[in-house]
Amino acid sequence: MADFDVTDEERLKIAQHFLLSSPPSQFQEVLTDVRKLLPEGILTEALETGIARAYNVKNGKVVTAPSGAKVCIASAGEVDETHYVDPTSGAVFAVDHLSLTTSEDAGASNQDESLELKRSSIQEAVSAYVAGRYTIEQASGQAHGVSAGSCFAKSGQIFITITGERPNLRNFWSGKWHSSWTVSFAGGGGSASISGDIKVHAHYFEDGNVQLQSAKNCPAVSLSFSSEADLAQAVVNHIKTCESALQNGLGDMYSSMSEETFRAMRRVLPVTRTKMEWNVNAVRMVSQLQGPSSGAKK
Repeated sequence: MADFDVTDEERLKIAQHFLLSSPPSQFQEVLTDVRKLLPEGILTEALETGIARAYNVKNGKVVTAPSGAKVCIASAGEVDETHYVDPTSGAVFAVDHLSLTTSEDAGASNQDESLELKRSSIQEAVSAYVAGRYTIEQASGQAHGVSAGSCFAKSGQIFITITGERPNLRNFWSGKWHSSWTVSFAGGGGSASISGDIKVHAHYFEDGNVQLQSAKNCPAVSLSFSSEADLAQAVVNHIKTCESALQNGLGDMYSSMSEETFRAMRRVLPVTRTKMEWNVNAVRMVSQLQGPSSGAKK
């Protein structure tokens, strides 16, 4: 078999692809395996941190800020590569992207102060929406999984990130719901537009490796409002409508899979286009009538 020469740069690109494609709540597990596959010293801590940051921003990873609030890591809330804004308190905190631990920091926020009244009103409404829709409780009353909704203001726009992640690795599955929204304003009147994207990623890996990834684009629509509270309610109503449509669509797909999808994948009749005869006596009688195999010669 021919030998293939792979450079260290190519190895790192492959490793980065695997890491950025990690299933929900399994980045550390994939990183542990990738470290074993690569020659020692190629994947430095700086590279690991950079890939972890890209993964966390891409997936809106939820961390606990020093204030105790759950915050989604998002580019709109990023002050620099390791510092982010807490949208509930306005404070800046530091993040270790590998361990997902946070610490207090005295840095200055980079948010658009001209939109603070609108942003804070939307943040309050989004937090209430997430608390009522994403929090999952076990029989013990303890929350299972993590969720957050974070709103940031930059360059005349408000950016909303919502993430709900539920790992259950002991039972070989995990899942994540991630949506991002942009609210733009036209002039100084009571009108705005909102657009967004929703992504769902589920992974099941008991005796196999099955993943579901679904994405929905929500084109821009116009919103009218007379106050910050009206704007916040209109934004949440639109998000709820779009997310519910995708959730209901996935539910319909699951319910119809056994009746439609799997049936379409099965062959109804064999290649002879005749049904198989399962009566043992009938099969034995046919064999007797046919006599010895025509291939046998005396």
